[in-house]
Amino acid sequence: MPTRTQVILCWLLFTGAMALLSVILHAIVPPVMTVLQDAVGVGPLGIVMLALWLVAAFYGYRPLLRGWLARRRQTRIRQG
Repeated sequence: MPTRTQVILCWLLFTGAMALLSVILHAIVPPVMTVLQDAVGVGPLGIVMLALWLVAAFYGYRPLLRGWLARRRQTRIRQG
């Protein structure tokens, strides 16, 4: 079982590492996105990102979608 001092030091180390990662990402990501938008164009890049998001959402929410469709079918069968 870690001591209270070890837990506090671990949290401080984690916070420092996340702050460093944030600084690195803020320095790297915007220039990379600018280069991608200049190379591909805002329209196609936006369409690709939207398509990827829709695919991820479809696979992520597939069980919810199936349940909703099943309830909808059962409601139509009961009404018919």
